[in-house]
Amino acid sequence: MKTGIITFHFVNNYGGALQAYALRRYVSENFCPDTELIDYRHWFIRMTDAIRMAPLTVNFRYYGPWLRSFGKMRSRRRKFADFMKRQGNLSPRVDFAGRLGRLNGRYRLMICGSDQIWNPMLTCGLAKPYFLDFPMDGCRRMSYAASVGGSVRNREGMLSLIRRLDMVSIREETDWLERAEGLAGVERHIDPTLLLTPAQWDEIAVRPEGREKYILTYFMQKNEGAYAIVDQIKRQTGCKVYDISRYGYQPDCVDRCLVDVGPEAFVGLFAGAQHVCTNSFHGIVFSLIFNKTVDYIPISRFGGRIEYLCKLLKLEKTPVQGGEYYHIEYDPARKDAILEAERRRTYAYLEKGTGLANDSDR
Repeated sequence: MKTGIITFHFVNNYGGALQAYALRRYVSENFCPDTELIDYRHWFIRMTDAIRMAPLTVNFRYYGPWLRSFGKMRSRRRKFADFMKRQGNLSPRVDFAGRLGRLNGRYRLMICGSDQIWNPMLTCGLAKPYFLDFPMDGCRRMSYAASVGGSVRNREGMLSLIRRLDMVSIREETDWLERAEGLAGVERHIDPTLLLTPAQWDEIAVRPEGREKYILTYFMQKNEGAYAIVDQIKRQTGCKVYDISRYGYQPDCVDRCLVDVGPEAFVGLFAGAQHVCTNSFHGIVFSLIFNKTVDYIPISRFGGRIEYLCKLLKLEKTPVQGGEYYHIEYDPARKDAILEAERRRTYAYLEKGTGLANDSDR
């Protein structure tokens, strides 16, 4: 039985690439050895990913570093593409939704998720392929930890697509979806990156050379005050600051500005860090995977998934400087016990889905 997974796998984004890798690996190693990522590349995701090669800001101080770092940015993009070629087990490439029918008969099970594949803001409206709404005869369809991202205007349109799935799994609390009529047994599951153990992530991690202690910073959303906070922590700890930078801008407190960082090096930087400062969901996730001390600087968009993660894993957010940032406190043993329980829930859910698909072959 061949299984196909459709998600945001081809983006120049660490969370997107690594969650796709993690889910494909987990399903392949535990249930269906012949599992591949459906290499569908949504036009709007491709467009916005290309646009974000430039800093979208009127602050011109970012443009000089951006121009000087452009070669490194192109190299980073190639590293993402190479990572997916090596680790994704990709299907034939499909650039347009209307051509997905060419894969008809290829799969007995299809999984949509994880990531914010159901967020219409990211796909310029509801993107039917991410709800598995395309021809695939004799195939069972299920979601895994799919996310709607934020508020959705066309809820009924979305629900009509979700109701066609055989099994439904989401990532965060989404009351209106979980309580909708005609959707029985909606389950919540963890992000795929949390399905793999630290030892499994270490298999692909490329750590920085040397033994220098460093604070790792990774910011998805610009925050002018973030580096002032980082500078304070640097003075307190005496550590250097390594910054995973999208455009090459290097604040005074940063000792190493890292632009040409592929997915494996991203994992390695978290594995080797002494301390992490971030406003990224996956920044927090990889900090927790490797049991790092972490400070969270609030984000104005898509912060709900971080709040749900803290609630699920019993993380305490201790405000610092009146809430300018939060120190995340946790008991590693309790956190790992919760994750292990969540992994068992995921295993049972996917076992049921793959089992039903096998039954349909008989």
